[in-house]
Amino acid sequence: VGYSGAAGSINPAQVMAVLNDLYTELDKIATRHGVYKVETVGNRYMVCAGAPVPETGRDAAKRVSLFALDAMSYIDNKFLTKEGDKILIRAGVASGPAVGGVVGKACPRWVLFGSTVDIASAMEKSSSKSRIQCDEVTSRLLGDSDMTFVLDRRADGVDIKGRGKASSYWIEKAACSMECFELKKGSVVLDPCGHILSEAMAKVHNLNVCPICRSKVEGRVTWTRDFPASKYADGADSDMEAGNTEGERTLTDVSG
Repeated sequence: VGYSGAAGSINPAQVMAVLNDLYTELDKIATRHGVYKVETVGNRYMVCAGAPVPETGRDAAKRVSLFALDAMSYIDNKFLTKEGDKILIRAGVASGPAVGGVVGKACPRWVLFGSTVDIASAMEKSSSKSRIQCDEVTSRLLGDSDMTFVLDRRADGVDIKGRGKASSYWIEKAACSMECFELKKGSVVLDPCGHILSEAMAKVHNLNVCPICRSKVEGRVTWTRDFPASKYADGADSDMEAGNTEGERTLTDVSG
C-alpha cells in the first residue's frame, strides 16, 4: 500500500521483481508458523490456519496472528527493494467457518470461500499502513489463547458490505505472558530475533526455536540486573546491537 521511492519511479517489471522477492520471504515466514498459503492475487498475499489441516479456532487465530506480526515486523524493519527502498503493507485477520476446495481443471488450485473470507478482506482493505486489523471473533479467540496478545479496539469500527458497522481491533504485539513484554532481572533475550522471555517462561520454552516468531535461536542472553523497561520497549537489545559488552549478562550458545 506504500512505496518509499520517487513517485512514478517503479515500472511493472520492477513491481514483479519486488513482489517476487517479498513473497519469497513471506513464504519462509509462513512455513515457520505453519500457516497455509492459499493464494497470491496481484499484491495480495493470503494465508489460513485450521485448513486444510483442522485445528481449533483458538490455535488457528493465534497461528495466523503471529504470522501477521512476524511478517509486518520483517517488512517494516528488514525488507528493502534492490533499489534500497521500503514498502508498506497492511493486514486483516478474520476467524470463522469457510469452505475450501480445488477449483478449475486447466490450472487447478485450492481456494477458500465464505463470509469469513469476505470479512478478512474487509479487515485488510480498511486497515492502515503497517497495522494489522482483526474482527471481533478473532479478538475473543486471541483473548483465550495460551499466549498474551495486546489488542487495541478501533474506535470508529469498520463498515462491512452487507453487514453494516462491525467492531474491529488492532493487533499490536504478542508474547508468551505479560511479564515477557518488559526486560527485567532474570529475563532472557533470544538471539538473533531479540524477543524477550521472562525467567519463568525461559524455563518452559527452552528449545532452540523462538515461541513467538518460530525462528532458530542461536543464543540466549540472561540479564542479571534491572534496566529501564522503556529502553527495550520493542523487545530489541540495543546493547547487543551496538556491540556493548558492559552490561551484566550470561550468554548461552544453543546453536546446532
